[in-house]
Amino acid sequence: MKINHNISAIIANNHLQRTNSALDKSIQKLTSGYRINRAADDAAGMAISQKMKTQIRGLDQASRNASDGISVIQTAEGALTEVEAMLQRMRELSVQAANGTNTAEDREAIQAEIDQLSQEIDRIAETTEFNTKTLLDGNVDRKSYSNNSKIRLIALSDQVTSKDYDVTVTAEAKKTSVTGGGATVTGNIITKEDLGGEESAVLNINGEELKITAGQSLTEIYSNIRDMGDTLNITVSLNTGNDLTSGYKFEAQEYGSKYSIDIYSDNTNLLSALGLDTAVVMAGEDAAITIPQDIVTNANAFGTTATYVADGDKVTITDKDGFKMILEVKEGALAESAGKATVTVLEHGPIALQIGANEGQMIKVSIPEVTAETLGIDSVNVVTQDGASAAISAVDAAINQVSGIRAKLGAYQNRLEHAIANLDTSGENLTEALSRIEDTDMAEEMAEYTQKSVLAQAGTSMLAQANERPQSVLSLLQG
Repeated sequence: MKINHNISAIIANNHLQRTNSALDKSIQKLTSGYRINRAADDAAGMAISQKMKTQIRGLDQASRNASDGISVIQTAEGALTEVEAMLQRMRELSVQAANGTNTAEDREAIQAEIDQLSQEIDRIAETTEFNTKTLLDGNVDRKSYSNNSKIRLIALSDQVTSKDYDVTVTAEAKKTSVTGGGATVTGNIITKEDLGGEESAVLNINGEELKITAGQSLTEIYSNIRDMGDTLNITVSLNTGNDLTSGYKFEAQEYGSKYSIDIYSDNTNLLSALGLDTAVVMAGEDAAITIPQDIVTNANAFGTTATYVADGDKVTITDKDGFKMILEVKEGALAESAGKATVTVLEHGPIALQIGANEGQMIKVSIPEVTAETLGIDSVNVVTQDGASAAISAVDAAINQVSGIRAKLGAYQNRLEHAIANLDTSGENLTEALSRIEDTDMAEEMAEYTQKSVLAQAGTSMLAQANERPQSVLSLLQG
């Protein structure tokens, strides 16, 4: 028997330390709820669980991102709902103005409301925002630029590929104009003799009548003609400064061949007195362009089936599969770069929504500019019956355009809602997988804890017994 080294106690103590260490780990797992509390618990499991945590948190944030995207779309669509309501009212007013029972004053009142509605559409486009980002002014549509400052891209469809497009202007748009000669009135007052002995005569401009009576001053007559021109989208000025006898110049406010200026009177003496009997008429013209269509010889070509239609200074280029591009050709386009332009369409501009946990997992939401100009209603004029009839078609086209934009936004929203559902499901499944790797099985661990606890108690008891064994040596010493 040996007393310097109590081997039995050492053995019992070693086993007890191992049991206590295992018991400590079991307690840690039970109190934290995690099976892996440090890398040493399961090195491979720890690495896998950290990647899963990254993915899960990314999926959760992506789901919130998609929800923010839906909020953007709902904000834009809410504004477009009001725009469409105003367009419906404008169409209703146009139908009303086209009725022959209306007087000129009635149509002017209708036009006043239409003008206010048009201005409100522009205001909504300028001020509709989400998180200070404007939505309907083209700020979230694809960006573009032209190397010819007189040629501007004002609208394009989603089917337009992002690249360079070559355009050559062959003719600029012109405004219809009528220039009269000098007035034959002596002095500043129109007399009965100037009217061929009549007390009054009627001047007709685009179907609207203006009564002129003997005794009126040329200043008053010019003011009345100028005001009538404003209601007809015609700018009226004098040929020379403020010289009322220099003759009148009438110019349409819009470009194109469809804007005519018709001036006549049954009283030829009135036309002569105002210098309109020898008026020179310059008809308006639509812009004209040429576009390359052979993509093999020119990478900036449009396509063999592309065509264009000009309406004043607006040129609409269309092709199959929904390709549509609207260009504005301003005065001076021919003088700059010999009328040539390269229009560059970029990918940048739309809102890019990160709807995935990893790089590049995003969708782009593009919202086109929605203003009176891009809708084609900025020059709607219902003061004449013909203008009111034309306004009906113009507003119809605008309503269809806004409906198309709303439909696209609705498709975006449906897509995002499905994306959110997929993200949430993926997050749920990954969380379940992470739980199997990382979480403690409480029932199993409790059984392990109970086992280690009993072993610890037994080990402590055996250590006490081992420590008492050297006492038996005393019996030998006493003998």
